[in-house]
Amino acid sequence: MIRFCKIASAFVLVVLILSSCATVADKGRPYYDFQSMGEENVIVVTVDARKEPELILTAFSDLEEFARRSRRVSLSLRPTSDAYPLEPDSLSAYGVVEGDYPKFLINTGMMYAKELERKGNSDGLIWFSQKNGPVSLYTPKNDKLLFTNDSYEQSYASFAAKNRLIDDQTAMQMAQSSIAVYSLHPETFFDLGLGLPDTVIRQAKLMLLLINSDETGSYFLDAYITMDTTRLASTLSQMVRTAYLARLKREKIPYTIADLMKMFLIEDDRVTIKQMELGEEQMQALRQSLGGML
Repeated sequence: MIRFCKIASAFVLVVLILSSCATVADKGRPYYDFQSMGEENVIVVTVDARKEPELILTAFSDLEEFARRSRRVSLSLRPTSDAYPLEPDSLSAYGVVEGDYPKFLINTGMMYAKELERKGNSDGLIWFSQKNGPVSLYTPKNDKLLFTNDSYEQSYASFAAKNRLIDDQTAMQMAQSSIAVYSLHPETFFDLGLGLPDTVIRQAKLMLLLINSDETGSYFLDAYITMDTTRLASTLSQMVRTAYLARLKREKIPYTIADLMKMFLIEDDRVTIKQMELGEEQMQALRQSLGGML
């Protein structure tokens, strides 16, 4: 949907390849751009590009050098339909790509891209938009490219405000994961391969999914899902546990009841899932969903 890389000109690639840009870490309290994305009914996705280079390369299509220079891609995905699972084409979205992207050179390159036209407003804000498409983008500061398929002005306002809608502790957990997904009061969600009906998704107060891989390439999910009631939390835990147990039996994977008890925990209205291994089928579905949104 937002494959903005396809509108970049060869000039952008040239200046990227010929340039280098040193970055200095911010001092003091860490802040992540995705923290300002955590509004209600928005799905926030952030991907560590260094841990997931293949996923990022797929999203950037044939712009390998651009993908190689990226460090993190964060997306704010606001569904325009409550259809479940989430439809990638039914999203109002903006994103921030962090990487080695010098502001002057990238913006100069976009100025020469035939597919783009320069726009601005009375406040002095400047950006580029597709002549025949919905995407707008600009590099507002060194090492950060902001893009959207909606209003660039609104996206920039959210980006510049730096509101910590996602608390620091949660943001740190997300930043340390290969792939992290956060949603406050979701109305729909993408398919997790867990067999969850839309009724469960819509009764969740908060969903936080943290996905990481080990040295063997296996992926594991840590999930923290707060439901509307304690009863719903118990129902959710039972549904996920039953689906996971069925997969273990189907794939003839050994397990113990003690391990399952440690993996699925309930505390009042919150369900915690710890180190649940994701099968190849689940990861493939997840990559397809994320790849379609990037």
